[in-house]
Amino acid sequence: MKNDPIVNEVRNNGLALAARYNNNIEAIYTALKEIERTSGRVVVNRTPRRLVPKARVAG
Repeated sequence: MKNDPIVNEVRNNGLALAARYNNNIEAIYTALKEIERTSGRVVVNRTPRRLVPKARVAG
């Protein structure tokens, strides 16, 4: 598979963030939520919708 520079950048950023918080997922989550809260951007949180099963047609 060919190396994609954008994918590599995203992965490296994720690894750097994890290393910054000593790979502690709770600390990473808290930091990201704080960044989200103070960013001034509108964050959309959509609740999942249940899918209605389609009626089966006998045949």
